[in-house]
Amino acid sequence: MTITADTILSALENERTAAQRGLPFKVLSSRRQANLVILAVEPMRDGRSSVALDESLEGSRAVWYGETSGRGEVVVVDPDKGEFTLRFVQGPPPEANERVTLYPPDFITPLIELWQREPSRKTATATLRRTEKEPAAKAKALPPEFDMLRARQAQAVSLPLNRVGLLHGPPGTGKTFTIGGMIAYLLIRFRNAKILVSGPTNTAVDSALISADDWLSRIGRDDLRRSMKRIGSRFDAQKFHGRDHLLAQGIYEASLEISMLELEEPSKNDIERYVAWKEKLEAARAKLKTDVAFISASSRVVAITTNSLFRHFDSIAQPGGGVWHFAIADEASQIMLPAALMVASIAKCATFAGDPQQLAPIVQSDETSTQSILGRTAFDVLKNAPSVFLNEQSRTCQGACDIVSHTFYGDELVVCRKAARDPEWKRTRSPWFLDGREIPRVLIDDRAGDANWSKKYNGKIRFASAEIIAALVHELLGLYVEADDILVLTPFRAQRALIKSMLGRQGQKEVRVSTVHRAQGSERKIVIFDPVDAGSPFLNSETGRRLINVAASRAQAHLIILAGDTDLRNPFLAAIAGRARRLWDRKGNYANPLRVRLRQA
Repeated sequence: MTITADTILSALENERTAAQRGLPFKVLSSRRQANLVILAVEPMRDGRSSVALDESLEGSRAVWYGETSGRGEVVVVDPDKGEFTLRFVQGPPPEANERVTLYPPDFITPLIELWQREPSRKTATATLRRTEKEPAAKAKALPPEFDMLRARQAQAVSLPLNRVGLLHGPPGTGKTFTIGGMIAYLLIRFRNAKILVSGPTNTAVDSALISADDWLSRIGRDDLRRSMKRIGSRFDAQKFHGRDHLLAQGIYEASLEISMLELEEPSKNDIERYVAWKEKLEAARAKLKTDVAFISASSRVVAITTNSLFRHFDSIAQPGGGVWHFAIADEASQIMLPAALMVASIAKCATFAGDPQQLAPIVQSDETSTQSILGRTAFDVLKNAPSVFLNEQSRTCQGACDIVSHTFYGDELVVCRKAARDPEWKRTRSPWFLDGREIPRVLIDDRAGDANWSKKYNGKIRFASAEIIAALVHELLGLYVEADDILVLTPFRAQRALIKSMLGRQGQKEVRVSTVHRAQGSERKIVIFDPVDAGSPFLNSETGRRLINVAASRAQAHLIILAGDTDLRNPFLAAIAGRARRLWDRKGNYANPLRVRLRQA
C-alpha cells in the first residue's frame, strides 16, 4: 500500500476504533497495600484475542462493575506475577472472579489530531524524503574521552548529523550505552544544540537519559548534566535516586493532579457537577502545558515518551521552545510509522535506534490495510538512510552467538573482542556440566510432542514439554546451578501458567518463567525455550521469527529448546537445529538431547 497522509490517517482511525473496546481481565485475587490495590488477573478473550499484560498498560483506567463497582489507575504492571497495581482507587476493590476492564491511555487521538492538521502532516510526510538530503554537519574525529567506544559504536555517535539515521542495535551490543555517548557528544560539539529523546516506554526513555547522565559524569562535564530534563510522571523513581537534577520541577505533581481528576469524572446526567469537573480538569491541563513549554524552552535535552510527546506536541514543538536540532528515538522498532514520522518532524535531524529483527509495534486492528501501515517502522520505510549496525555483542558466549547471528543477522553479529579476552566474562559464560558431561551451548530436546487447547488455562499448552522443563530445572538446581541462572520462556501465557504451576509444586517458585514478549532486555546463563506450537501460522510468520530471536538471544551460556516433530518444521527453529548439529555433533552421541529422566508423580 502506498504511504500517504490520507492512508496513515485512515489506519490510525481504524486502530482507534479497535483500541476503544477496552481490555477485559478476570480477577484471581486482590489485596490492599497502604493506599494501593494489587490485583492478580488473567486475560479474558471476550470474542477476540486476549491481550498481553505488559508495561504498555500502565496509565490505563481500570473500571469494574458487579457485586462491587469502582475505578482506579494502573500504576505498575508486573507481567511475571500476572499482577497490576492500582492507585487513586474509588469504591471497594473487585473480588475474585469479577471482571475488570482496562482502558489504556489514548495516545491515538492526539496523534490523529496531528495528522489531521495540514502543517504537521506536511512536515511529517516530508520525513520520507529526508534521506535524499546532505548531512547537517560533517563527522569529525571523536575526542579522546570517547575512546572507550567500540568501533561501530564510535561510528554511530556521529549518526545524528544526518537528516535521518538508523542505528541497528542487536541484543548485547550496547545500544543504550551508545545513545548516551551520542547525546553527550552532541551537547559538547554543538554549544546550543537542543535534543529531544523519546521512546515508546518509560523504561526506554529513562535508560537513554540516565546513560547520557553517566557519560557526562564520566567525561567530567557535570556542568551539562543539569541541562537535561525528564518530562512525565511514570518514570522509575528508583533509577533517579541521586539524579534529582534530571527531573523537571512541577511536572510530576501536575501530572498526578490530572490523573486523579480524570478518575473522578462524574456522570453527564449531573450536568452541573460534570461542567464544574470539566473546568477544573482544563485548568489543570493548562497549568501542565505551561510547565512543559517552560521546561522545553529552558532545557537542552528533554526526554519524554512518544505518547506524552503527542499530547504536549504544541507546547514542545512551538517556537517558544526553541528549535530542536536533533531527535533521538530509542526502541524505534516498536514505534509505528505514523508516530515515528511525527517524532522526526519536530527536529532538523532524526535518529531511530532499535533492533528491527526483534519485537515490532503492537497493532490491535485486524484490518490488513491498517496493519500494513501501522505495523511498519522507520527501519522499513527509510532503508536508504545512513545506518550503523552494532556488530559486537557481549551478552552471549561464542556458540550461542554463532547460532543467533547465523539465523537472524546474516552472520554479522560477533562476540566483542574485548569481552572474549576478559577472564571474568569467560568465567560467567563457561559451559555447564551434567552427569560429568559438558552441555552443548545450544541443544534441542525433541520429546516435546504436540500442543492442545486447555480450557483450564484458557489457551494453548503442551503438557509433555512442561514436564521436561520441570525435570530439567530440578536436575540443574540439584547440581551447582542457582535459580537466578535459569530463565524459562514461552510465547503462550497458558503454557507459562502451566510451567509455573509445575515448578511451584516442586518448590521452585524462584525460577523465572516469562512470556517471550516480556523477556526483551533480560538475560540468564541458561535459557529454556518452549515454543509450544511452532508449526502454527503465528510462529511461522515474521512475528514468530522475531519472537524466536528474542528468546534465543537471552542466553548467556546455554540455550535449550523443547521441540516436537512439527516444531522442527518451523524454518527458524530448523535453522537453529541444523546449525547446532553442525557445531556440536560428535562421536559418541555427544550432542544428543539432554535426556533428563522425567519425575514420577
